[in-house]
Amino acid sequence: MNNYRHMLEQVRDLKLKKDDLPPVSYEEETDLLENPVIINRQHVMHMLKRYKQELIDLTNLFDWIHFVWFSELFACEKADADSIASVIEFLEDLEEEGDIIASEIDYCLNELEHNKHVEGWFGDDL
Repeated sequence: MNNYRHMLEQVRDLKLKKDDLPPVSYEEETDLLENPVIINRQHVMHMLKRYKQELIDLTNLFDWIHFVWFSELFACEKADADSIASVIEFLEDLEEEGDIIASEIDYCLNELEHNKHVEGWFGDDL
């Protein structure tokens, strides 16, 4: 049963693509819903840094965010939950606009680094 958890951890850590996951069994899914894989600020920061370094594209960034954030197989570390949630919400708003610029990624990284809540985007006035 821990095999699927391990594969989800690999997806979280960018070592495996979510599309390469086999279907989850009922027992594994039940276990994961009761005891989800933990996401912390460093995981989100790692993903954002990979995007900033152009190692992944915008589609891959949002595929990862949507999978981790909406699948219910993952949960935020309690101490990081508010910061992660505010950054994800901010990024979701940017996704609707169609693109993310480097300064916006830097802003998110800074907020995560300091475990702060994204209050809003002020562009170059930061």
